[in-house]
Amino acid sequence: MFVCGGNDPNHMRPRFLEYCNTYHPEFETFLPEFAMKHYFSNIVSAQFDITDFETLIGDLSHAIVLFPEAAGSFAEAGYFSATPKLAAKTVLALDAYWQGSDSFISMGPAKKINEASRFFGIIQTPYAAPVFSDIVQRLKRIDLSKNRKTLTLGAFKNLTTYEKMCLIHKIINILTIATYDDLIYILRSLFANRFSTEITKQLMAILAGSKYILQVNDYGHYRTNNIKAPLLITRIGFSGEESLISLELGELYSRSDQEFLDIIEELDDAA
Repeated sequence: MFVCGGNDPNHMRPRFLEYCNTYHPEFETFLPEFAMKHYFSNIVSAQFDITDFETLIGDLSHAIVLFPEAAGSFAEAGYFSATPKLAAKTVLALDAYWQGSDSFISMGPAKKINEASRFFGIIQTPYAAPVFSDIVQRLKRIDLSKNRKTLTLGAFKNLTTYEKMCLIHKIINILTIATYDDLIYILRSLFANRFSTEITKQLMAILAGSKYILQVNDYGHYRTNNIKAPLLITRIGFSGEESLISLELGELYSRSDQEFLDIIEELDDAA
């Protein structure tokens, strides 16, 4: 769930996040600024467009909860309402105190989101005493699909955003530890150099921001978070091949310099 709004302690967004962490730990909540920190920790070779980044995050989300309470979130309300794919996932939580008269939000973005959202996107709640359970009930109207889907590697451009993210997570998991450059090397081999390094960088940042991967050290090494459920499960009949790859990697790592071996050993101890 992608949550947008203000950052002050009295703003709705941090209060809603605290409510979800306490009463609905089944929700995976995500803030874009967590991913941006990891994005900029790598070498940025292209101009950064926050709208492209938020579109990518929105594409991965089951729902977007938006509290228009600060300058950035006012802009997001306008942008999301004009982007059909994002408007369809948005729940716009308006302050009931201000809904007695027309406003730019209520007459523009709110109207569009309400028409487009599969969640019947507008909720009014008093920001002074919010009823967050109403938002949760609205979110639970549409369940996540529990059907498994086989990932078949074809052209990188034909994979969904979620499939690309799952693949990146699985590669890091198999490698045990990996840098951005390691990931790029593997993807070049898998897709004959026909893939987007920029999307790869953004998805890796999103995985880090959502704590599906964790930064190990200052050299840019990442590992998968053992507490999180795997995004890809190896198909029956292929686990032997995966184990063989892991054994070969273990042998390769054993011939590495001592500093790298120390990092691997620390990961084994943590596991």
